[in-house]
Amino acid sequence: MEQTAIPIDIGVAPAKTGGSRLWVAKLYYLAFFASLGAMAPYFNLFLLSRGFSGTEIGLLGSIPPMISLAANPFWNGIADRWKIHRLVLATCVLMAGLVSFPFIWTTGFGPMLVLVIAMIFFRTPVMALVDSTVMATVAITGDSYGKQRLFGSIGFLAASLLLGRLLTPDTLSNIFVVQGLLLAVVCTGLSFLLPMAHLAEGEKGHLWAGLRTLARQRAYVGFLLMNILMGFGAACFINFVGLKMAAMGASESDIGFAFALNALTEIPIFFIGARLLARFGFAQLIIAGLIGLAIAYGSIGVATSLPVVFVMMSTIGFSFGAFWMAVVAFANETAPPGLRATGQSLVGAAQGGLGWALGAITGGILWDATNGTVVLLTGAVSLLAGALIFWIGQRQPPQRVQPQPAN
Repeated sequence: MEQTAIPIDIGVAPAKTGGSRLWVAKLYYLAFFASLGAMAPYFNLFLLSRGFSGTEIGLLGSIPPMISLAANPFWNGIADRWKIHRLVLATCVLMAGLVSFPFIWTTGFGPMLVLVIAMIFFRTPVMALVDSTVMATVAITGDSYGKQRLFGSIGFLAASLLLGRLLTPDTLSNIFVVQGLLLAVVCTGLSFLLPMAHLAEGEKGHLWAGLRTLARQRAYVGFLLMNILMGFGAACFINFVGLKMAAMGASESDIGFAFALNALTEIPIFFIGARLLARFGFAQLIIAGLIGLAIAYGSIGVATSLPVVFVMMSTIGFSFGAFWMAVVAFANETAPPGLRATGQSLVGAAQGGLGWALGAITGGILWDATNGTVVLLTGAVSLLAGALIFWIGQRQPPQRVQPQPAN
């Protein structure tokens, strides 16, 4: 497979320097992904318990991510333009935490939609800001991004598994208390300790010129299209796999356990992520990750017993870990000077914005019209299409041979 010659900084070469404070990044990933682990597996079950239909659940999952198309470039563009990454990060995570609490008392579709939009607007830029500062830091210290990010998997694992054992249909609203406290208190405090000085002192990015440069790169356009299709497929899966398991007789504990298995198998991949990138390169890891995820989504879609679901959920972490390591590295290294946070935010806008919105609404309609099998198979097909488009984008165009004059 041919690759575009884009250098990938995997953070293994330079000598370590003191005072990197990467322990803060580890805690940040742990707390932030614990907040997601508290909410992601159970949010749609909460909506179902409040009487929302599949189409309404799909709408609640599709319209708000469209906000991230603007929110991600907006917040990260501000951070890059004026070098106020720390202030933007603290503001976003604090507001996302505070917005979590009103969910407890909200029942109507309209008010619920407003809250989800507000939460998305503030929450989605957070990881782009954190990933950009961690990638810049490990390039200086010689550490590995994956060894920081694996703490996010641990946080998600612990929260989803613990809450799965504690929650009942009558206490599902407690997921918002956990998320609110982790974001508004823990992550907000850690925002002021992240080692962001190197971003603040870096070259000031020229947003529109940088975006025009990226738009002219065939490989990058294919990369963004792949992320849109990946977001579509992930929305079909994540929004509805819990509902499919519930329809198969799974309890809240079973669903939490399934998501915990997913997070558990990410950990070894993130731990050896630098070596994987050095050995295989970003293109192979992205394509292999998408194919692995598609196989898991499709297998769970056609599964008729919970043990099969558990087995396939345990494979998702391997594929996603490899995929995400390569995506973050690609976005970091292709970003124009001074626009690394913006580069990461474009991934979020494509994947968690447009792709997720289209996948959520499509999945909701398919859920009401057919069943969970069709929804998850649709997600799998979307991932395979994304892998194909990315592969085409990475292929070098044939070089035109100039005719030689006759002697």
